[in-house]
Parts: sequence; C-alpha cells; structure tokens
Amino acid sequence: MVTLVVAETVTCVRRWQRKLQSSPSMVERVAHGSNNGGGNCVRKLDLWMRPSMVKEVSVLYVSGGGSGSGSAVEATIALVFIGSRSCGGATVVQRFQELFSQTKYKEAAELAAESPQGILRTPETVAKFQSVPVQAGQTPPLLQYFGTLLTKGKLNAFESLELSRLVVNQNKKNLLENWLAEDKLECSEELGDLVKVGYTPDYLFLLQTILRSDPQGAVNFALMMSQMDGGCPVDYNTITDLFLQRNLIREATAFLLDVLKPNLPEHAFLQTKVLEINLVTEDPDIHLKYIEAAAKTGQLKEVERVTRESNFYDPEKTKNFLMETKLPDARPLINVNPGNAPLVVGQLLDDECPEDFIKEKIVLQNSAFSGNFNLQNLLILTAIKADPPRVMDYINRLDNFDGPAVGEVAVEAQLYEEAFAIFKKFNLNVQAVNVLLDNIQSIERAVEFAFRVEEDAVWSQVAKAQLRQGLVSDAIESFIRADDETQFLDVIRAAEDANVYHDLVKYLLMVRQKVKEPKVDGELIFAYAKIDRLGEIEEFILMPNVANLQNIGDRLFDDALYEAAKIIFAFISNWAKLASTLVKLKQFQGAVDAARKANSSKTWKEVCFACVDAEEFRLAQICGLNVIIQVDDLEEVSDYYQNKGCFNELISLMESGLGLERAHMGIFTELGVLYARYRPEKLMEHIKLFSTRLNIPKLIRVCDEQQHWKELTYLYIQYDEFDNAATTIMNHSPDAWDHMQFKDVIVKVANVELYYKAVHFYLQEHPDLINDVLHVLALRVDHTRVVDIMRKAGHLHLVKPYMVAVQSNNVAAVNEALNEIYVEEEDYDRLRESVDLHDNFDQIGLAQRIEKHELLEMRRIAAYIYKKAGRWKQSIALSKKDNLYKDAMETCSQSGDRELSEELLVYFIEQGKKECFASCLFICYELIRPDVALELAWMNNMIDFAFPYLLQFIREYTSKVDELVKYKIEAQNEVKSKEKEEKDLVAQQNMYAQLLPLALPAPSMPGMGGLNAGGPYAAPAPMAGMGMPPMPPFGMPPMGSY
Repeated sequence: MVTLVVAETVTCVRRWQRKLQSSPSMVERVAHGSNNGGGNCVRKLDLWMRPSMVKEVSVLYVSGGGSGSGSAVEATIALVFIGSRSCGGATVVQRFQELFSQTKYKEAAELAAESPQGILRTPETVAKFQSVPVQAGQTPPLLQYFGTLLTKGKLNAFESLELSRLVVNQNKKNLLENWLAEDKLECSEELGDLVKVGYTPDYLFLLQTILRSDPQGAVNFALMMSQMDGGCPVDYNTITDLFLQRNLIREATAFLLDVLKPNLPEHAFLQTKVLEINLVTEDPDIHLKYIEAAAKTGQLKEVERVTRESNFYDPEKTKNFLMETKLPDARPLINVNPGNAPLVVGQLLDDECPEDFIKEKIVLQNSAFSGNFNLQNLLILTAIKADPPRVMDYINRLDNFDGPAVGEVAVEAQLYEEAFAIFKKFNLNVQAVNVLLDNIQSIERAVEFAFRVEEDAVWSQVAKAQLRQGLVSDAIESFIRADDETQFLDVIRAAEDANVYHDLVKYLLMVRQKVKEPKVDGELIFAYAKIDRLGEIEEFILMPNVANLQNIGDRLFDDALYEAAKIIFAFISNWAKLASTLVKLKQFQGAVDAARKANSSKTWKEVCFACVDAEEFRLAQICGLNVIIQVDDLEEVSDYYQNKGCFNELISLMESGLGLERAHMGIFTELGVLYARYRPEKLMEHIKLFSTRLNIPKLIRVCDEQQHWKELTYLYIQYDEFDNAATTIMNHSPDAWDHMQFKDVIVKVANVELYYKAVHFYLQEHPDLINDVLHVLALRVDHTRVVDIMRKAGHLHLVKPYMVAVQSNNVAAVNEALNEIYVEEEDYDRLRESVDLHDNFDQIGLAQRIEKHELLEMRRIAAYIYKKAGRWKQSIALSKKDNLYKDAMETCSQSGDRELSEELLVYFIEQGKKECFASCLFICYELIRPDVALELAWMNNMIDFAFPYLLQFIREYTSKVDELVKYKIEAQNEVKSKEKEEKDLVAQQNMYAQLLPLALPAPSMPGMGGLNAGGPYAAPAPMAGMGMPPMPPFGMPPMGSY
C-alpha cells in the first residue's frame, strides 16, 4: 500500500512515516478535524500498491507564513516514489553493449525488453539488430528481439511498424491479425497504411481540437475514449495535462472522478493528482468547485470524503449547495457541521490512545458520540478489516450505521453470518436470504427464514435456489408461495426433467392466472396428459385458452400419450393425425372413419398398413382401395402386403380395384404380376382379357422371371415383339409352342436368321409340319439356303412338297434337288416335266448321270437333255443306241445340221431301216438335199421309199415357180396401174385449166397466131417442148393409151 499523507505538523508527518515503515500493508482511514492551536490533525489518502514496491519515502515541506488558529498552517506532503533504482540507465546501456558485442543476441534482446523506462526500446536498437548478418539455419536476431518483446507485452509504435513490415513481406498477415486481436501491437497511421486492416483516428489531435472551442464537449469526448473497447487510446495523464494546461481544473476533475471510479491500483498516480489539483491549494472556491463537480458526476463517496476531510471550503456555501442538490446520502451535509466528535478523536489519536478505549468510551457506551453515524460505520468497518471476531457484537449493540453498505463490506470480507445479521437487523430480507443461499449455502435456513418473514421476494429467491439445486417440487411450492410466475420456463423445463407433473399442474394453474402464454397452456395440457387426467384436458380445451393445440397434439403423439392426443386431434378436426393416433390405440374402425374424413393418400396408406399388421384385412381393403387408385402409391401397398406374406389378401384387393371408376393401368398390371407370382393359372385369362390395359413391358419381365413361357409369348405378340416371341417359342417349346400361332409369328419377325432357326427347330421337333412352315415362309427365305440345310441334315425328301411349290422360281438348288429326288424315285415323268419347265440346273451333269440309267425313259431324258443343251451328236448317238429313231430324227431336224441329217439317212440305209429312211426324209425334209436323197435311194434300191419325198419336193418347187410367175404378173399389173393413175392425174389438171374464165385477147406474139388465124374458136397451138398431148377444143382429152 502506498500512502500519501497531508499533515499540518512535522511531528505528525514523522509519526505516519514510522507507521508506514513498520506496517506497509496496513489499511485505515481516519476522519479529519480542524486545528485550533497547534497541529495534530492528519488527513491521509490510501493508494493501493504492493508493499514491496515502496523503496523510499521523501518528505517535501511547504511552509505557510506564521502560526495561529488555522490561519498560518505549516503543510507537509509526504510522497511515496515507486520504482527500482537498483540499476541506473547508464549501467543498463553498458550491459546491453557488452552482450551485443559478445553475440549474445538473445540475452541482449531480453535485457532491452526489460530495460527501465524502456530506455533501450528505440529505433537505434531495432537498427542494431537489423544490421546483424543472418546465419543459415538460425533465427535472425531481429526476430529474436521482436519475439522477446511480444512475450513481455505490447510493442511500441515503431516496433509494431518494423515487425509488421517483416510479416507483410513474408505474406503472413494472419499473424498481424492475431497480434492485433491480442493487443500486442500499437496502432498507428503508418501501420494502417502498411497492413490495411483498418483506420485508427488521431484521438489526441481530435481532443485538442475540441478543447479549443468546447471544454465540456472535450470532457464528453475524453469520457467516450475511456469507454472504448481495448482501452483508452490516449493516456489518462495526457488528457488531464491538456485540461490543466488551459487551467480547466473543473473539467479535469470531472474527467478524473469518472475514470477513477473502479479505484484500481494502477490509478494511484491519478488519484494523487486529483488531490493535488484540488486539495493542496487552500482556495475555498476551488474546494467548493471540486465538491460541486463530484456531486454532479454522481461521486457521492468523494463528496462525503472531501466534506469530511477538507477544512478550506466555505461551510455555508457548501451547505446551501448540498441542500439544493438533495443528494440521496445525507452524510456530506452532516460532515459540513460535524460537531466536536472529530476533534476528540483526532486528539486521542495524536496522544496515541489505545483504539479499544476509543471504541468503549466513545462509540459503544452511551456517550455523547455513541449515536454518531459515521463513527459507528467506522467502528464496524475497522472491525471487519482488523478484528472480525468483534463484528457480530458490534452489530448487535449498534443501530445507527449504514446497514446496506456495511453488509456488503461484510460479504466482501467473507463474514457471511455477520452480513446476514446486518441485513436481518435492517429488514433487508432479500439481501439476507441471498447471503444464506449464495454465501452460507444453506437452503434449509433460507426456507426457515422465508417462513418467518413471509415475503414474496424472499420466497422467490428461495425458489430459484431450490430450482438450481434440483429440488424441483420444493421450488414449485416456493414459487407458488412467492406468487412468482416469471420463471415459468425454467420451472417447466426442470419439472419435465424431474417428472413431477402433479406439482407442475399446480404451478401452471397459478401462472395461468397472471399470464396468457401459449407455452403455459400447452404445458398444462401436457402435464394433465402425463398424470392421466384426461377429463381435465377435455374441460380445458372447451374453455378459452391460448394453447397451440396442433403443436401440443403432436407432442403428445410423439410421447406416446395417445389418449390425450386423440382428444386434441378430434377437437381441432385434424383427421389425419387422429387416424394415426387411433391406429396406435388399435382402434382400427375409428381410424378408417378418420381416414375417410382426412381423404389423404398418406393417411389411407398408414391405416391400411396398420390394419394389415393387425390382420384386419377387411378394413385394410377399404383403405387399400383408396390408395391403389394413386399410381405412385400402388407399388408401396403391394410391397407391404407381400413382405407380410398376405398374398391372397393382396390379390383380392387388386381384383376389387379393377372395378373402380378410377382404375388405372397400374392396377391391371400389378394384378397380372401377382397372378404370375402366386396364381399362374389365372394369368393367361387375365392377359387376354385386359391386354390393352396392361403395362406389357413390366409384365414381360415378371413372366420371364417366373418362367411363364406361354404367357410371355402372348405378351410379346401383343407388344409386337415378334422376334422375342418366336425365340421364346423355340427356346421353350414344351410350354410355348403352338403351330398356328408360330406360323403367324414367324412371318412377322424382323431378324431373317429366325427363319432358318425355325427350319432347324421344326426339323428337330416337328418334321411332319416343316412343309407347312416353309410354305408360309416361301416368299421370305432363301430357297438355296433351305435346300442346303435340308441336304446337310439328309432330309431333302422331307421338304419335297415345299420344293415343288417353289420350283417355279427356277432356283438351281431347288431344281437339282428335285431332279435328284425324281431320279432316285425313277419318276421319269416328273423328271421330264422338271427338265422341260425349269432349265436352271446342271444339265450336262444330270444327263451324264442318267444316260446309263437302267430305265429307258431315263436314258431318253438324258438324250433329251443333250438335245436341249445343243449336244446333237451325243443326243443322236444315245437315241440310236436305244433305237429311239424318231427321237434321233427330231434331234437332227432341230439341230439344223444337214450333215447330221444325211449321216442319219446313211445310218438307216446301213441298218436296212427303209421305213426309217422314208420318215427321216420327211422329218429332215428341210435339211436333206434332193440329189443326195435320190442318189441314195437309187443306189440302194429305195426309190419307192424316196418317192414321197420326191413328190413333195416336186410339189414344193412347182408351187414356188407358180408363185414366182404370179408375182411377176402382179408386178406388171402394178406398174400399169401406176401409169394409168398418172395419166388420169394429168387429164384432170387439164380439165381444171379449161374451166377457168376467158381472158381478153392478148397482143400477137411471135410464133402464135392472132385471133383471126383460125376464127374466134380456133385452138391454141400446142406447147412445144412440154411433153403434153394436144388438147381438144373443148373438154378433157380423150381417154386412150399413150
């Protein structure tokens, strides 16, 4: 503790010096008094500091002029200077230089950081560390220096700026943000420009500017700065100096009194300063202004202290000011006229009288001073700090002291029983019970005390404490006694945690009389439900209330209080939630009725599933019919039934759904799926009846899974997937094959390979029907490939009807196959017909194959084939070999080869076949030369057999001559007729010329006669050189020959 003593005598100052040195931590405050003749009154201001910090006490004497009754007073100010002087500034600098020269940079940094008054924390020191070269792998000395400063405290402006430059250059601004947040850096305009993290105004400049024109405004601005986050940006001492430089003592005092309210140890210097500027002077006006300033700023304790300690203010003016101000505390006014009590106390203290004697004779006994308010306060407060065991006795014996203030001091001194006694004595029951609850921590005593005083506020405090301790039932009873509804949220929460709903009902009924809160009414309903008082719930909701019934109903439902929830949901007509509640209560018929009113798919579904679980299938079907009409919910219902194993009931539901007005494709399809899985015997009938209302792809997948091949084939056909249908039939023929159906399908497939797969299929499984299938495929298959398939299989005979039917296409493979069959069957008629009508085959090969056949007709066909192929000699030779002379003759005739014909004549002559000779002459008539024929007949005595040929030849030539003669005559007649026509044409032209009108006589022309030459009707002279006959005088020239 640091003490500043203001004394009026040197002796008194020295005495207080001794006390300070012997007990540096002592705490006491003594009232001041007037000095009427000598000087022994002491005024002391205690400043809190650590005793270890007191190093030296200096005494400064300020002497007044003369001595007398309060006129000339010798004043002495004893000041305590704080600070260690063990190490002078020069010594520190020298030590720093030594460490630096020894490259002990870390130690040098620590010394600079802790240097007195910061004498080494200068730009020169920073520059010195900057100049040190950085060694590889070591921390730079400059960073060591700044790191040491940061661990010690806050950097000054220059240090903050230099460190920030380093961090910004390394792009680590996050470090700056952390240091700024920790108040490690001193902000400046340069720092703000560098890091751009914000703007810091120049508060000192602003204060100086305001101070020039508005001193009171400057006070307000200074107070505003003192309340800024992070502390005042301008030092309090600097602000005070600014005011004092302009002799603004009142303003400086007002500022200091406000900022020194916390009475902090670090404000000791400022506390001393405010006394210096107000109390050291003996000017009564200044003392009065100080009192006025303290009163106006609400510093009542300071007003009381100054009026008690100062002798320099004008008592009359001060009294008038205080009476006008009407302060709530009357002690300053009493101090202005204190009587003689302070003088006695001062004298006893000067005479070093024991304190116990002062307390027994002045305060405690019925002396003239025993009722003094200030002395009683002093006595108890001194005992609280110096002699706690006596405090309770003083409390019981004294009555005129500041109970509230002293009680608080006792609490701070941890004298809780004494504090309780003080508050109880002054009927401060709330403070008293708080001591019992918060400090003594005895709820039992607090309850007993509350019963004794029966105050609502006391019961309220007890209830809160009980609630904090988890004594919920007791707390509720106490809140009811306190008639306190303010804590209903905490009470509700605690009661629910403790499950004391009976007590909560009583409390909420009390609260409901005072507040209209949805929370209260809702919690009351919930509490009724928890204690099964359903009748009260029904009565409550019928009465006016502000409960959110929907929310409370949901809460009841969530807590499985279904009977109560049923009442709520029925009352608010929330049929959906009512249905859910009835389901929980197993009241399924009621749930169905509620679902019907709700008419929600979700509700119907919930009730349906619940009925299924309960095996109430009739009710489940009622609900289900209202669900399956929704496409999106149908599958969920079906899955639920199936998961429960209720297949028959599900099928019954879907069958009933077919008759619904809103029945959709999904119902028909789902029933088909169910039939496929559980009732396959009904599947085909269902598919055929409702094929147009099915989702065929879905049903196809199910039938495939369930291996219903016949139904799958039918679905493929209905969906026009004929390839899949045909494949299914062939792959699963035992179940899926139907001949008529397959014929209809196979002609519609898109994949031609299926045609040949069908051929193989029928060849293996139904060979008796293969021709029937091939007939329908005749226009689509490659006949050559079909024949090849059958040939490889060795069953060409099996498809003979098919090949006969398609032979008209004249396909080589078909022709050859049939020809082979005919040869094998020796069916020469069919073979002859095939060869005649269809020539696209290997003719020579066939001929060579059958030319040695044992059947004559086969060999004859071979000759015929040779003839068709133009191999005349082979054909004739084969015919001659088999004595088929007629065939040989016809072959010669058709060959047009004279040599072959004449050779055949010779052959017949050689064989003595006279009749054949005659026939050959007739058949080969056009080829055989007459002279050859006559020569052979004459030489071989066969004129008779050649005579028919001769007659025919003569007749033919005679006819030819006749034809020539006739042709010549007709040609002559044609020439004559043409000439006659030309003559007739000329005659006709002349006739037209004579019929023209007569012209006037023309002048005579040489060579022509005049008009008189032959008379008027003389004929004109013939036109020479025109080649026309002369014309008669009249008409057409006579018809005659030329």
